[in-house]
Amino acid sequence: MVDPDGAQLFSPVPPASKSGDVLLISEQERDLVCAISYVHLACGQSAQSLSLLRLIARDNSQDIELLRILAYAFVAEGLGYEALAVLDRLDTLDNQPSSRLPLMFLRSHALRRVGRMDEARAVFRRYVSLRGTTAMIKEQ
Repeated sequence: MVDPDGAQLFSPVPPASKSGDVLLISEQERDLVCAISYVHLACGQSAQSLSLLRLIARDNSQDIELLRILAYAFVAEGLGYEALAVLDRLDTLDNQPSSRLPLMFLRSHALRRVGRMDEARAVFRRYVSLRGTTAMIKEQ
């Protein structure tokens, strides 16, 4: 669909893959789904967020931003094992130093969700100690 100025309002439906069972979405559509799912998470609607994210997660299994939101949604829904699987994937994909602390915090919650309390406490203690070190570095 095109608006009066000639700008395209909706992207056309992409062609089906050769197998005919998967439709890929554009990067803009992916960004929109991620944004909407994040809003659902912020409003306490993790089930709706997770439903949206699952629609696009299979086709974007290497997408770091998507995987971060997906891990958060799994934790929010109490699905610790699924969150741990996503966090393990992020450990191999996400090499941003700024991601280490937030992912460590999520891992402690995921471990708590699956009942691995001793590990959860240990990860959380490490998170707190590193967070304190990072805060001191920023203040100097």
